[in-house]
Amino acid sequence: MPAQINSKNTPETYMPDVFDIIPEMQERADSIHYMLDSLRQELNLLPQITGQEETFFRSIKKCLGVLEQLSFDNLHNLSCIDSQLKSNLEADKKAVAP
Repeated sequence: MPAQINSKNTPETYMPDVFDIIPEMQERADSIHYMLDSLRQELNLLPQITGQEETFFRSIKKCLGVLEQLSFDNLHNLSCIDSQLKSNLEADKKAVAP
C-alpha cells in the first residue's frame, strides 16, 4: 500500500501515537531480555544435569550471547529514539508557538 500524505498530519496529531508505541516496544524488549536471562540460567545448569562438558554447549552459549547483545542494542536504540522524538516535539512546539 503506498504511503498517503495527510495534510492534517501535524506533530500534535501523530506524535502522541508514536509515544504510545515506544513504551509497548520497550515492554516487549524487556520481556525478551527476561526470557533470554531465563534461558541463560537454564543453559548454565545443563552441564550438571547432563554430565556433559561445558564446551559441548559452547555454540548455544555463543548464539545466546548474540541474542542478548541484539536485545540490549534494541532497548538502547528505543531509548535513543524516544529521547530524539521528545526533543523534536519540543522543537516543533517552540517553532509553532507565537
